[in-house]
Amino acid sequence: MERDSPSRGTPRRRHAPWAMTAIVTALVALLFQGSLLPLNLAAAIFAVMGLRQVQRQPERYVGRALCWIAIALALILAILNAMLQPPVQEGIPESVPEQRSSEAQ
Repeated sequence: MERDSPSRGTPRRRHAPWAMTAIVTALVALLFQGSLLPLNLAAAIFAVMGLRQVQRQPERYVGRALCWIAIALALILAILNAMLQPPVQEGIPESVPEQRSSEAQ
């Protein structure tokens, strides 16, 4: 009972390893709330490498959507992180509010 299926002749397309690495790295960056800039950059770089891998071998790999999701997630985390963190002022020491004593008044 042998079946005639076209899927046996063609190899099964699988997700590109760089695309999987990019989405996992982006999700880990999400767990750290985007506070680790190198992790966000790594997710974006892995996603670009995944896009190149899918583009070079489309008959073998899928995963373009995963790469774009990872890039979008890295950008969103970077923007939110930049909006929520206060700016760092160079040359000004962190000031501690001076306490006025009741004797000075």
